[in-house]
Amino acid sequence: MSFSVYDITVPVMVHGLNVMDDYLDHAQALERTKGFEPGRILTERLAPDMVTFGEQFSVSCNKVDAHMAKLMQRDPPAPRNIPMMYPALKGRLLETRGFLQNVQPDEIAGAQSHTYELTPPIVRGWFGGEDYIRHLVLPDFFFHISIAHAILRHLGAKIGKRDYLGNLTQQSGGDYS
Repeated sequence: MSFSVYDITVPVMVHGLNVMDDYLDHAQALERTKGFEPGRILTERLAPDMVTFGEQFSVSCNKVDAHMAKLMQRDPPAPRNIPMMYPALKGRLLETRGFLQNVQPDEIAGAQSHTYELTPPIVRGWFGGEDYIRHLVLPDFFFHISIAHAILRHLGAKIGKRDYLGNLTQQSGGDYS
């Protein structure tokens, strides 16, 4: 069984962005339940040197833009700063999903055969395409989903692995209830 670069990036990232959108809904519900002022959860973080809950969404979208541009052999766009407010974050997720849904398989076909330069802060060097996708693109994307999940759990949200995995019936047509 083989997968194309498209198969292991675009639908996977769209699904992950859907999960992140759900996390914004969970955050707002948790603020109401706990009596937090609106937007407070957006400023929460797991550790002082980590980005905030709200920034997890902005950074994730910026990373999707940058990684996909590299895979498409284009210059990555400049990272965008957006207001740390629920409507702006939801809008950015929607925009990024729209971008991904417009990527055509042939635009990234063969991306696994290219070489990609990496620059700090993560690492400096060159990655082959398969390693770039397996060891940076996908783990980098999932890191931000995981941290958003962890922040919500830490604050008392009643979410679990099923929430992290998202709506699997959209992916397979199976019944996972």
